[in-house]
Amino acid sequence: MDRIKAFWTSDSTTILLPVFDDVEFKPFRETYRIITFNMVVGMLYPTPETAVCRLVGIVVVLISITPAQLIGLLDVWHSWQRGDIINIVRHITVLGPFLAVIFKMMLFYYTRNEAWCVIKKIDADHARYNMIPESHKEIARRHIQNTQYYSEKCWAITVAVTVLTFPFTAVVLNFYNFAFKEEPVKYMIHDLEKPFSPPEDRFSSPYFEIMFGYMAYCSLWYIISFTGFDAFFGITINHACMKLELACKIMEDAMLEKDRDSRQRRMKEVISEHIDFYSMVELIQETFNLWLGLIVIATMCQICNCMYQIIEGYGIDPKYIIFILGTIAHIYLPCRYAAKLQVSALDCATRLYCCGWEHVNDERAVKMVAFMIARAQVPLKITAFNMFYFDMELFVSILQTSYSLFTLLRS
Repeated sequence: MDRIKAFWTSDSTTILLPVFDDVEFKPFRETYRIITFNMVVGMLYPTPETAVCRLVGIVVVLISITPAQLIGLLDVWHSWQRGDIINIVRHITVLGPFLAVIFKMMLFYYTRNEAWCVIKKIDADHARYNMIPESHKEIARRHIQNTQYYSEKCWAITVAVTVLTFPFTAVVLNFYNFAFKEEPVKYMIHDLEKPFSPPEDRFSSPYFEIMFGYMAYCSLWYIISFTGFDAFFGITINHACMKLELACKIMEDAMLEKDRDSRQRRMKEVISEHIDFYSMVELIQETFNLWLGLIVIATMCQICNCMYQIIEGYGIDPKYIIFILGTIAHIYLPCRYAAKLQVSALDCATRLYCCGWEHVNDERAVKMVAFMIARAQVPLKITAFNMFYFDMELFVSILQTSYSLFTLLRS
């Protein structure tokens, strides 16, 4: 044992747990290194000691990317004046998520206390899981490995591929034109007119080179923000589901206890874990409530814009095909995670009923199980704007609405 560390429990009290450097289940920062790195660099990691530094960092990032937004909005205004709807849609498709980068930083700063409580709960649970039986560790190990693969690595690759398609395509086209054509054509990462200048001036040096590097810098913030913030939602939901499955496993073990006091003690542990589960879900709801509502609206518009750009724009563009697939994945994952939480909560009632209580001659234990089953049968859902539920039905509805908006835009 190297040191002792304090962790928070479900009732906001503090407990001391031994921390080993060679343990299997490590804190959030060490378990999810990719997400932690993106959250730290993206001014999202809600450490209380760094609140002031993150606020300054958010202001600096906002100032650094404001010129791109202003140039884009100016181009949108000029396109509106000449009735170029396709160009307007093209700019909004890229500028919309760009504004979301800043919004996420501000939103996470606003909900930093709730987000920090979630991380501390994860740290406390991981420290405790190092001291549970092997059969319980296997459950935790399976959930964490699943989260690391899908919510961390796969999502990071999805975001990187979606965003880097734009600069990669520009680099390849520029290389091909300058290497194999006598009169090469220059390509920007995202084509924007030079403010207050003729359209062809945007390709003149050194403006073209400066804007190319500047847009590559802006693309980096896409990856950092969308990887760190959105993956954190999946990690928290998966962890809550893991807590619930472990609670059911503890209940099954409690029913095998011959000693009444030991059984009662383990059942109280299940109750405490169940309460902590609902406390964590409430923190997740408070942290992501506003974001979930906004991405529903933003995703519908984004899918509609991408479809319009592909079908009504300047021909089939692979960049926007990949972009629309990334956008669909962006709304599919939170709907999928919210549905997973709902199913896990309902399945908990079934597992509690099948835990073996009928073989126990203990009236108090049977009553405790009955109350826990009744509580688990209450539907648990993640909501957006505290108005509508996040589930797979919402995902289907978003796709249908997006197509309806696309049809309206075409007409």
